[in-house]
Amino acid sequence: MTELNDIKHIEIYDTKSHSFKLRIDSSNFGAYTRQGLVEDTKVPKPVSFMSLAESMNNPAKTTVYGCLDPMDMNFFGMGRSEQLHLAIHGTHKFKDQEGRYPNDTEEDLAKVIEFAKGLNAHGKEHNEINVEEVDESIVRKVAGYSTCSITSQAAMFGGFVAQEVVKFTGKYMPLKQWAHYDCFESLPVGDANREPMNCRYDDQIRIYGREVQEKIGNVKTFMIGAGALGCEYVKAIALMGLGCGPNGSVTVTDNDNIEVSNLNRQFLFRQPDVGSSKSATACAKAKAMNPDLKVTTYQTFVSPDTEDLFNDDFWDSLDFIVNAVDNIKARLYVDRQCVWYEKPLLESGTLGTKANSQMIVPHKTQAYGDSQDPPEESIPMCTLRNFPNQIEHCIEWGRD
Repeated sequence: MTELNDIKHIEIYDTKSHSFKLRIDSSNFGAYTRQGLVEDTKVPKPVSFMSLAESMNNPAKTTVYGCLDPMDMNFFGMGRSEQLHLAIHGTHKFKDQEGRYPNDTEEDLAKVIEFAKGLNAHGKEHNEINVEEVDESIVRKVAGYSTCSITSQAAMFGGFVAQEVVKFTGKYMPLKQWAHYDCFESLPVGDANREPMNCRYDDQIRIYGREVQEKIGNVKTFMIGAGALGCEYVKAIALMGLGCGPNGSVTVTDNDNIEVSNLNRQFLFRQPDVGSSKSATACAKAKAMNPDLKVTTYQTFVSPDTEDLFNDDFWDSLDFIVNAVDNIKARLYVDRQCVWYEKPLLESGTLGTKANSQMIVPHKTQAYGDSQDPPEESIPMCTLRNFPNQIEHCIEWGRD
């Protein structure tokens, strides 16, 4: 179609693997014969947003489908998103009036419940967010823990915010929705001593109690890998006090050294650290965050060849295993060890912006080796730069 040659930009749609359609009137064009050259150009698209005030009152209008979807895909939280939104909205209204977030006292919680019910009544009257009846138990939990900040959720929402900041450059489409996340099922069953101890773990104690914090401190953990995931994990371990108690310990091993290509994502490392041991450097930075961290580091590959070091006594002494490795062979070996010694395992991995995590508990969940991952579509550059361990890695290294 030679008539297309003089047109610089044409919008396309219905894009498939080998074809697409043009959004243009081609009735006066000649017949299309075959082939031709096209260049795919991304054109800037203006994106409009509601104000925060409008969106707080009517969050459903910010989404494409006009609803608030729960993050939980098992559907046990159906309808909870609206309850959470009213609870959060009521908590912010308390802060606007009192100049502070509510404490976990009956007086403060009663005020937040009153605010949430008032917002719900206003929503029914003005066709905005509303529920049949406000769930006071959800409001109490949201308001009662609103002064607390715990490292796991801070890291998760920090990741959301960081990705949205990157999208501001115009390369990706920003999110236009609310994300309400709760993990109420992780709270202790029954009464717990939540009296603060005037220590760095008081926020966790206010949520989970002193007994849980004591258990966390006395856990003996073994983490394999200190790369991008390992840096995040060892930071979390230090900040939450895992293995920082009188009987706790953390052991970290990684047989790799820091390279310049690691610095963009392995955030504990800096330019002067290049050439140093990943495990030793990461744990030194974590210990600077929390001097109580009882950590031992190795530069040893975990495999059948190193079972003289990581022997029966070593595995028997552990309470918890964390996998942060970058190849299937190591994952399967650690998984077999955890099955044999009946140890809980946190298994995880990343590839670009994709990630997975799996919590494996002996006799309660399937093991990592019970299912098979689909073949990887690409290979992490860190693997190519450090230890190519399969034929296709070497081919990709040569191509690069």
